[in-house]
Amino acid sequence: MMEETCNEITLISAEERPDLIPAFDELGAAVWPKFIGGDEVVVKYWNSLFSDGLRRHQFLALGRDNSGNERVFATSNSIPFFWPKHDDDASLPDAGWDAVLAGGVEAFASGRKPNALCALAIVVSPAMRGSDLAGRLIGNMKADARRHGLQALVAPVRPTKKAAYPLTSFADYIAWTAPSGAPFDPWVRKHWQLGASLVKIAPRSMRVEAPLSQWSEWSGLRFPMSGPYHMEGGLAPLTADCESGLGLYEEPNIWMRHRLEDGGR
Repeated sequence: MMEETCNEITLISAEERPDLIPAFDELGAAVWPKFIGGDEVVVKYWNSLFSDGLRRHQFLALGRDNSGNERVFATSNSIPFFWPKHDDDASLPDAGWDAVLAGGVEAFASGRKPNALCALAIVVSPAMRGSDLAGRLIGNMKADARRHGLQALVAPVRPTKKAAYPLTSFADYIAWTAPSGAPFDPWVRKHWQLGASLVKIAPRSMRVEAPLSQWSEWSGLRFPMSGPYHMEGGLAPLTADCESGLGLYEEPNIWMRHRLEDGGR
């Protein structure tokens, strides 16, 4: 059994509980901006994470609520992939999240042996914010990578507070630190506290292109002229092109690499 029990919450894979797979999208819908679902790579490849052979890398934090009912309190998603230069951090793709999800699914389908694991998402229910679940799920990814003989764990991290600073460039924001010297952003800081290093920016980690009418539904904005627009939840501007009727959003993330040996920073 690939599980860990602590404080009455168990980490269990979707391979063991395929009946709970709908919980991944249910939890994610409450956290992710709506426009993320329009990423072509998400549309094409996300559900493949729950196919035979890959669902063993998708985990749920399972426990009981105050009424004694079984409940999913958090989820994590990761995918094995082939990294040709796994000892060269700078060789991680600029297309970040999209590149690894697409490449990992296609490599698995072709039978190519992976050598690294990429963390794709961790979602914790609002009721459990401030708990140790995010840290436990990251630790579980490290254990999963070791268990399958993989040589690296990396993550294209989406800084949770960047959207609150739309006028600050992504590079400047990532460089901010707290008085202690730790990264300013809380989600980047969590990875850092668990032993991860900031490696490089992935400037086009997620890409969403859609008609402006669809962007209006997602964001509540109108686009009377071409140009950049800030959206709630966006880490970069949306570029509207009124002539073509399309809007393009390219989201930067920060690549981080975790040490696979035991222990934190």
